[in-house]
Amino acid sequence: MPSLDRDFKLLAVANVLYATGLGLYQQLLFVYALQLGASRLTIGLLNALLLGTIMLVNIPGAWAATRFRLKPVIVWAWWLVVPTSLSYFLAPSWPWLIPGLVLFGLAYANFPAIKTYVFVKSGPSRVGANMAFIFGSYSLGLVAAPLLGGWIAAQAGMRTVFLLSTAAYILSATAVSFLRDIPNRPSADEWHVTDLLGSRAFRGHTAFFFVGFLAVYIALPFVNPFLAQVHGQGYAALGLYSSLVALGAVVFMQVAGRLIDRWGARFGVGTALGLIVVGCLLLLAGVGPAAWVPAMLCFGTLDTFRLMPSMFLPGSFGHVPLQWGYAVFDTATGVPMVCGAALGGLLYRTSYALPFRVVIVIAAGLIVLVLLRGPAVARPLPER
Repeated sequence: MPSLDRDFKLLAVANVLYATGLGLYQQLLFVYALQLGASRLTIGLLNALLLGTIMLVNIPGAWAATRFRLKPVIVWAWWLVVPTSLSYFLAPSWPWLIPGLVLFGLAYANFPAIKTYVFVKSGPSRVGANMAFIFGSYSLGLVAAPLLGGWIAAQAGMRTVFLLSTAAYILSATAVSFLRDIPNRPSADEWHVTDLLGSRAFRGHTAFFFVGFLAVYIALPFVNPFLAQVHGQGYAALGLYSSLVALGAVVFMQVAGRLIDRWGARFGVGTALGLIVVGCLLLLAGVGPAAWVPAMLCFGTLDTFRLMPSMFLPGSFGHVPLQWGYAVFDTATGVPMVCGAALGGLLYRTSYALPFRVVIVIAAGLIVLVLLRGPAVARPLPER
């Protein structure tokens, strides 16, 4: 913490508050959707809608991050999240969740700006650690919030949860509004998407995580519905298990950042995939908290795996501006996220266990690939 400047600390506080607002309901939302009349297939489609929105805003987000100063792009998009939980609060049936999901996805337009902001303010040897701290602070906010949200939902209902979430979002957006801006000097060189595609490292990253994200999003939306529908767990128990997922993410995010800074992507990526396989096996074969607790801790790597490329991607961008490099990668890998969520819904409708079995097969195959070759690793550039 002493090596972090004031803005990283402030961004971490905003992340914790943001994640607290989200964590109060995130893992309960699709269980709530089932109660509002959604089918198992609908859960997958709703999640695909959210992820599709996130995918589509990457390009306009990168355009804004190169055309305007970084702070306004970060702040204005951050405020978009405030009304989302109000949409859920007003929902009499599951279609009313759609405006909130779309608005939440639009708020991700600031992701290229945030990643660029952290990268530019970090020394070349601290990119992984600082990215891990910032994204890990998000996971930290999810540790206690799901437990609290599950308890409140059991006692006072989900609508009360959504109102408290709105308050947390307002505090978060207020905190991030106090960030100091930094000079935004995108590369003056002309560039084209073909410049990225010509990078062997970039192609390797994209291909590897294209498959990896497909696996993550086949499983991610259905962990809590599986516990609720197969094992009869209620809101309070689901909140506890969701907190354990976040705790696992906090711990592994920091470990992954340091592994990548010191030894490269192979160690972090391979470990994350291994823990995902273990989590799926424990969820499917285990009975009771003795199996589900370690499974949830392992599932913390689902979110970590999604964020890990941010720690080592810039070295594969060449002269392409950071904002656009991140945006092109996030847009390309957004496709399997959307497809994974929709496919997960189809698989879950067929069999509660099928999505997790498919994930085991995909993740195991990627582990073999990591052992044989590993994803292409390019170290971050010294400065931008």
